[in-house]
Amino acid sequence: MSQLTHLSQQKKVLESRFALIRAMRDWFGVAGFIEVDTPLLLRLPGQEPYLSSMPVNFFNEQNKEFTGYLHTSPEYAMKKLLAIGFKKIFSLGKVFRDQESFGGTHNPEFTMVEWYRANADFYSLMDDVENLCDFLQTKINQKQKIKFTRVHMRDLWREFIGINFNDYLEREPMLELCRKRGFNPNENESYEDLFYRIFLNEIEPKLIDRGGIILHHYPLAMAALSRPSATDIGYAERVEVYINGLEIANGFSELTDAVEQRRRLTEEQERRVDLGKDIFAIDEDFVEAVGLMPPSAGIALGVDRLIQVLLGCKNIDDVLVLPASKLF
Repeated sequence: MSQLTHLSQQKKVLESRFALIRAMRDWFGVAGFIEVDTPLLLRLPGQEPYLSSMPVNFFNEQNKEFTGYLHTSPEYAMKKLLAIGFKKIFSLGKVFRDQESFGGTHNPEFTMVEWYRANADFYSLMDDVENLCDFLQTKINQKQKIKFTRVHMRDLWREFIGINFNDYLEREPMLELCRKRGFNPNENESYEDLFYRIFLNEIEPKLIDRGGIILHHYPLAMAALSRPSATDIGYAERVEVYINGLEIANGFSELTDAVEQRRRLTEEQERRVDLGKDIFAIDEDFVEAVGLMPPSAGIALGVDRLIQVLLGCKNIDDVLVLPASKLF
């Protein structure tokens, strides 16, 4: 199929896409957020073990070569803005991830909206997601609106796996659970890998008929950039949002301890070594910014996936102007 044929066939869907993106900006404006501009090209990309950044080589006027990376998220830049006093900010734009599939629910270039609230926690983000989705559905006159249910991770595993998840917050018990359930994990697999062996095979597929699920309190071993829960020992204040089984958002009550942030980044570097991925130096300005941030909450939402769900499209390509499958 040619690019023009794709555009012609998807014209009405694309009109709805553009209207929904405009409505997103309207919602954030009414909610008192400032739209910020962050660089797409970075010297030091993020350290997430399971993400791959796209390198870009370029030259200055003296023909000196530089290597940068297209950002996988505006997170680092936005946290630096929080550190200098911005309170309610959002960024709506393109992000890039290497080694992604073409079509289905992925595209190497996609649109993300990421927002942060100073002096807030992840419960505020849950409210934001529900209110934003309700606003967007009203804009497109969707009569059967998505109903969201908030579920603690512990309750989800009790429902689908029949265990007390509090007993499986460490690596060794999770390793044994994987073995009992018929998986064949390697002896040195990380807690996160073991967790997802069960979650992706036995839990996530069952969320497809559950409408909107706001899943909160992930194990502390999977805290990423979030702070530990003040009330649930062994858990982190991390939230993920699913609609009809499709993950659309991931957020946190943000970590504000620079020492702990450095430790986690170092661990992520070591994990990247284990996975055979490129290793990057730690962004020292980011670590400093984390220590200067006020208590904050932030979340990233996949715009294309949300539009895909709201418009009832089966393939993400259907809601993109020119997806990778048509360009390449």
